[in-house]
Amino acid sequence: MSAAKAQPGNSKGAGAFSAWEFLLAFRYLRTRRKHGGVTLISVISFIGITLAVTALIAVMSIMNGFRHELLSRLLGVQPHVYVYTAESAALTGDLVDRINQVPGVRQAGPIIAAQALISSERAASGAQVIGVRPSDLSQFDLIAGEGEAAAAGGGIVQGSADNFGVGHNGGDGILIGSGIAAQLGVSAGDTVTLLAPQGASTPMGTVPRRKSYVVEGVVSMGVLDLDRIYVFMPLEQAALFFGRSGGADYIDIRITNPDDPEAVVAAVRELVPAGSAVFDWRRQNQSWWTALQVERMAMRMILSIIVLIAAMNIISGLVMLVKNKSRDIAILRTMGATQGAVMRVFLISGAAIGVLGTITGIILGVLIAIFIGPIQDFLAFVTGVDVFDPSVYMLYRLPARLDWAEVAFVAVWGFATALIATLPPSWRAGRIDPVEALRYE
Repeated sequence: MSAAKAQPGNSKGAGAFSAWEFLLAFRYLRTRRKHGGVTLISVISFIGITLAVTALIAVMSIMNGFRHELLSRLLGVQPHVYVYTAESAALTGDLVDRINQVPGVRQAGPIIAAQALISSERAASGAQVIGVRPSDLSQFDLIAGEGEAAAAGGGIVQGSADNFGVGHNGGDGILIGSGIAAQLGVSAGDTVTLLAPQGASTPMGTVPRRKSYVVEGVVSMGVLDLDRIYVFMPLEQAALFFGRSGGADYIDIRITNPDDPEAVVAAVRELVPAGSAVFDWRRQNQSWWTALQVERMAMRMILSIIVLIAAMNIISGLVMLVKNKSRDIAILRTMGATQGAVMRVFLISGAAIGVLGTITGIILGVLIAIFIGPIQDFLAFVTGVDVFDPSVYMLYRLPARLDWAEVAFVAVWGFATALIATLPPSWRAGRIDPVEALRYE
């Protein structure tokens, strides 16, 4: 009776993905010398998946870094939301106070924007002059951030903004970009001359306005193009110098979440007069923003295909492994192993290559993203060439920013492609007929 009871239990056998399946799968990956070709292909498959995953994470991190750095620099000095209205008086009236009460608005203020020629004793350059209230200037992220922002390539790098707006009609102190300072050969405390093309009307014709200003501070925005053009002037002085007695040009709005400005834009549109234009920074930089988004999606798709191609190497390795182990498969089948058990053995072998390669690639990709600065310095030291010239790329440093959602996507994609690649040869292994496999042995 006891033997009869034991028989059904013995016929049940081991369950799916049991220990012997894993043991046999990993043993097959360590083939003997005469089957060394299988091991070589397995190593090549592992290296291919590792490099593909590493490239995907590193490239996407660098692209995320570019996006973050450019947005932080661009939005550090440019408005998040613009308000243009035909009623110029409204730009400096209670409209600004009402906009400041909108949820999500960090600061709003009138702005005068004009072009001028700035010169010193050594050189001259064109400049985009921004007239801003001193209280609003403190809300400009890069200009206000003298510590962390300056270390990241932005902020006031010389002088200070303490005396900005101090004096009659806003005073004679201005802030200039570091690129302009380098071109003119000036620093904080020096004097420069501004020449406005819109001058005063006289009996002799229109005479351009010309005035000397003291450089209170030198600002670095971290973007070379911006550092070469921006000059910040007190709003009162800008209105006087450029003849804007009627008010400002537009309202500069800073919000707490620049990545999602739709709610603020909708709320501000309900406050402004009819016929006013309200739009966010993405519309102001539409071509640049669209190109950035398209490039990001295209690079993700291309690099994902590279991971898929690397995973396809697993198929060739498993096909050779199945061919070499046909006799072993037949013996396992005659000993009672099911088709599913054989299939799982080779599925585990192929998936192990993909999983280990993906994990290794993730580790290498994350390390590259974290230590991108030292890697750039090392390459520059070895090659003797600045591999990231700011005059070409418009940034002072090769940026990299890890997005853990991207890392999770890469992990899932790597695991999925490796698993899919193992299915055809594993299914073929499970379908091998023991009789046919042993016929010529």
